[in-house]
Amino acid sequence: MALDQVDVDEQFSDEKNMGFFDHLDELRARLVKIAYIILVTTVSAFIWVDTLFEKVIMAPFSQGFWGYEFFCKAGRLIMNDDTLCWDPPKLIMQSMQVQGQFVSAFKIALVGGFILSFPFVVRQLWLFVKPALNKKEIKRVQRSLFVVSLLFFAGVLFAYFLLVPVATNFLLSFSLSDKIQNIITISSVTGFVTFMSLATGLVFELPVLIYILTSIGLISSDFLKKYWRYAAVVIL
Repeated sequence: MALDQVDVDEQFSDEKNMGFFDHLDELRARLVKIAYIILVTTVSAFIWVDTLFEKVIMAPFSQGFWGYEFFCKAGRLIMNDDTLCWDPPKLIMQSMQVQGQFVSAFKIALVGGFILSFPFVVRQLWLFVKPALNKKEIKRVQRSLFVVSLLFFAGVLFAYFLLVPVATNFLLSFSLSDKIQNIITISSVTGFVTFMSLATGLVFELPVLIYILTSIGLISSDFLKKYWRYAAVVIL
């Protein structure tokens, strides 16, 4: 084989040679599909938003929540006392805007819809990137696609059951002055629970993201060794 010849079947999994605008059209089509599925899951979540608010959003502030029981049992096992047996923080909530409760309901539905549709979003992004990879890169990345969704949901559950109880207990028990009373808005409560869970789920994607980037050759082990200190600061 001549040096200037390329085994197209080996180099690219997709035989079509796409131009710049073809890639834009493909990206637009994938984003439209993602928008549709998020719209469907968001509307579905909005139908049950009152149940989601009572059973999901407000659960970390209720007696008997799993996170509180976990820390209590862990404290008794490790320290042999009730130091980690916290009582759920008492909330006095209010809505200070005309649209406050509706915006909070929409926020719950949108974040819930995105979480439910996350595996589909990952698949659409993968189908967009796949034609640009060779067969070896495709095999490497495909093995991690299931792990992507698994880590995301693990991060969401970790934040919801463990981080939210710890953070709310600390923040609501912190007092700058005895003259100040915590009267929390409903927007603050819904935003804190939903976006902490969502953000932690995305942070849990870092290991598989690093694996994918190294698999397709965008970063190397030498790069990771050289800049790990900077990465630790950014993650913190």
